[in-house]
Amino acid sequence: MFEIVRRHTKLMQIILFVLIFPSFVLFGIQGYDHLTGEANLAAKVGGIPISMQQFDQTQREQVARLQQALGGRIDISAIDTPAMRMRTLDGMIDQLLIELAVNKQHLVVGDAAVQQAILQIPQIAALRRPDGSFDVAAYRNLLEAQGMSTQQFEAQVRAQLLQQQAVGAIGDAAIASHALAASLSDWQRQTRSVRVALYSAKDYAAQVKPDAAALQAFYQQHQADFRVPEQASVDYVVLTPAALAQGVTVTPQQVRAYYDQHPDKFGTPEQRRASHILIALPAKPTAAQVAAAQAKADAIAAEVKKNPSRFAELAKQDSQDPGSAANGGDLGYFTRDGMVKPFADAVFALSKPGQIAGPVRSPFGFHIVELTGIKPAQRKPFDEVSASIEQQLRDAAAQKLFADASDKFSNKVYEDSRSFAAVAAQYHLQVQHAQGVTPTPRAGDANSDPLANPRFLKALFSPNSLRDKRNIAAVEIGPDALASGRVLDATPAGTLSFAQAQAKVSALFVEQRAEQLAEQAGQAALQQARDGRAQPSWGPTQPLTLDAKGVSPALLAAVFSARVDKLPQLVGVALPGQGYAVVSLDAVSAAKADPAQLKAQLGAQEQALQQAVTDAYLQSLRRRYGVKVLYKPGTASASAGG
Repeated sequence: MFEIVRRHTKLMQIILFVLIFPSFVLFGIQGYDHLTGEANLAAKVGGIPISMQQFDQTQREQVARLQQALGGRIDISAIDTPAMRMRTLDGMIDQLLIELAVNKQHLVVGDAAVQQAILQIPQIAALRRPDGSFDVAAYRNLLEAQGMSTQQFEAQVRAQLLQQQAVGAIGDAAIASHALAASLSDWQRQTRSVRVALYSAKDYAAQVKPDAAALQAFYQQHQADFRVPEQASVDYVVLTPAALAQGVTVTPQQVRAYYDQHPDKFGTPEQRRASHILIALPAKPTAAQVAAAQAKADAIAAEVKKNPSRFAELAKQDSQDPGSAANGGDLGYFTRDGMVKPFADAVFALSKPGQIAGPVRSPFGFHIVELTGIKPAQRKPFDEVSASIEQQLRDAAAQKLFADASDKFSNKVYEDSRSFAAVAAQYHLQVQHAQGVTPTPRAGDANSDPLANPRFLKALFSPNSLRDKRNIAAVEIGPDALASGRVLDATPAGTLSFAQAQAKVSALFVEQRAEQLAEQAGQAALQQARDGRAQPSWGPTQPLTLDAKGVSPALLAAVFSARVDKLPQLVGVALPGQGYAVVSLDAVSAAKADPAQLKAQLGAQEQALQQAVTDAYLQSLRRRYGVKVLYKPGTASASAGG
């Protein structure tokens, strides 16, 4: 194919980015306000305050980044939690501690190192021009779009490198043990052959016959097992373009008119096949280079016009297009807009195969062109595409209706706040009913199912909604979806009475007691087997690996933590929800050495050691400089919306 003369129909776009470093936004020691009081402080590090304003700002930025990473499809309240705020504050404290340590150590990062680090950021590396030079203006524009000057950005990178230098030197001191890594790698790939005797809880259930007093006592001792969440019966409606499309009428005349007015949409344009001989020019040719290429192209054109049968031969011999020369210059079929304009104009000006044109100059050089095939434009019959046109017109009309109806829908559910009948009739919506709805989202697509959407459920279970039982304000649950709901009746969270929970109490009592009986029987059988008095009813021998599927994790843990110095080895393990297993570990088979896995094990071990050493270093800095945390989770601060 003729790759070097294909016209690029799309320009590469540089995606503006937000730099997210491993640590939080760098304020710099001098950036922390030296306040005298502590009322407006989140923490103090070595006497340097972190203000609530700085804390709030950093928290908002962290939440915004998470929302952006998740495509904006998560409710802020689900991520802006007290635990996350404390992680944010801990990060700010650790960062300030490291900066204090850096200043004490008088570490330096040179300009060359800063430049190298910046050029390794993919979005900035993309600013290199084809000739290898760096587009400084684009670099400035990129940073300005993020609200930063080049000086601010480079200062942040320098500070980040200083921190990495300080912490990295500590973490690099951690050296993984090859012997330990080899042992772990071997252990992970072992196959252990076992026999299992299972004492299933369900086999003992029939033996459990509780009386009323026992059940009552069990109920009193396990109140938490019989708590039920707040729940409600609700009605709700969802406005989407798809719902509005049900009310859209598209006439046959509209379908036919669209077909007639858009002939290019229902077929393929004319295609032509051609071969060419290219005499290439550099990007910025001199007059002498143009003259030489023109002369050579004229000579070749004269030869092929005199003897057209030699076109393929001369293309292989003289063409400077590496993509087509070996094929006799054949470019295959292409549309008019598939080639640069001068070349396409020359090809589509020819009327029949075998005709030759040129030399034609394009940005790539001089072309001698032979037309070798024509595929006329084709159009699909109306009957074949009418159904898809009708749906397309209906969808377009529904999308327009949705844009117009959004505000009206919101007003309508508010005005007629005790019924969805009117809004459902107006917009062809289905009023849906659900029982046992809780504030916890159910499984489903939160962009289309209101009961899977945290924002919708938060509004539905708000105090006003539960009290007034009126339609809630419309909630945007997805890019093209609005929903409103109304609580019909609600039951607050609480504990079921004994009478309400009696069946569940009985089932849970039997289940737990049966597990206890199974465990007692299994432990007795294990002791008998260890004493040599009797053997349990072993199942067949089965090989187990650490990643065995369909095997209880508790059983795998027991098998692979068992001693192997003397086999067979007998172990017992309680299996939650199942009963008890007595296991005979009979043989251990070592796998063939795997250098890749050993390397991975070493890497994981080094990473864990480095993290542990770094954590210990940060703890030592806390003791050295002193840290006082003043922020208390749950107070009105660090709000993503504030």
